[in-house]
Amino acid sequence: MSDTLERATEGRNADVEAPLQQLKQKIEAEPATRSGGGFTAGLSLLLVIALGSALGAAGYWLWPQWQALQQQSSLLAQNQQRLSEQSRQLQDTSQQMQHQLQAEQQQRLTQLEQRLEQQQQQLVAQTQAQVQAVRQLVQQRDSAPPRHWLLAEVEYLVKLAAQKVWLEQDMATAVALLQNADDKLALLDDASLLPVRQAIAADQQQLAAVNIADVSKVHVQLQQLRQQALQLPLKLQPAQVEATAPEASLQNWRETLSYHWHSTWRGLLNPRSAMPEDYFDLSTEQQLMLRIALQQQLQLAQLAVMQQQPQIYQSALRQSADQLQRYFNADDSQVQQMSSTLALLAAVDVTPPQVSALTSPAQLQQYLQQLAGDNL
Repeated sequence: MSDTLERATEGRNADVEAPLQQLKQKIEAEPATRSGGGFTAGLSLLLVIALGSALGAAGYWLWPQWQALQQQSSLLAQNQQRLSEQSRQLQDTSQQMQHQLQAEQQQRLTQLEQRLEQQQQQLVAQTQAQVQAVRQLVQQRDSAPPRHWLLAEVEYLVKLAAQKVWLEQDMATAVALLQNADDKLALLDDASLLPVRQAIAADQQQLAAVNIADVSKVHVQLQQLRQQALQLPLKLQPAQVEATAPEASLQNWRETLSYHWHSTWRGLLNPRSAMPEDYFDLSTEQQLMLRIALQQQLQLAQLAVMQQQPQIYQSALRQSADQLQRYFNADDSQVQQMSSTLALLAAVDVTPPQVSALTSPAQLQQYLQQLAGDNL
């Protein structure tokens, strides 16, 4: 761009100098005889001088702008070069970061695979060890004499009996299990097992002496009473039929006067003992509330039976009997049957039994330890 401006300036200067040279040659060649020719030559000279001055002024004014344009173009080129270098650096940095992230992810994945492999190997080793232990145990059991099998069965039965006593309080099942264990010990016919059999007999005698109420049966009976409570008839006072007043007339004035006389005195003096169980004209909602109150007391007795709380059980049964006697019709057969059932249930003792620990499991365990020591 600078070369183009220099050529343009040189061309303009050459164009300006060419007319000046021609004018000089004409002035020198022509004689200055005529006054009109001199004036024209002078005017042409002035025009040439003015044109040269204008061209010089234009060149003076354009030169700084051309220099500023050159500087701006150089700065623009530098900025473009700097931006290209920065973009190249950013691309290099992003590529390096991507490579680094990929390398880290690959490293983590490799470590995770190694850990999984180690865990699998450990699990396989543990499984193999367990399988080997089971195989050895099976071989020992297979090679063991029948005596050991019977003793293992007796140990299981005795432990199950203790579990029935403490967790389920099923004394009958525990006694049956102990009897089965004693029968198996009798098959061995070994005098060294005599202490174990004596301990089993003592445990059977202790469990047989324990009297436990049938909680399930009591719960079922209370549930049936709750269902019957909705159908029991209530104690209602029958409405009295009032005598109708006779027709007022002169013929029966005696009957009319007697009726009003007795009605007046009946309203003033009506001696009757007030009883709390006498109710008049109970609404449907009131009857339902009385039956629901009886059901709630029976349900409370059920919960007390399952939780073995004798005081709450007896209190709920007393409340139920009191409500039954106060609010329900005592002449009805269903009410009488429920009252007798409540009396029988009140005689049931739901107190949890006090049973000491069974001695047969510890005695059998001691014998098995002695037997293992003798075999060693």
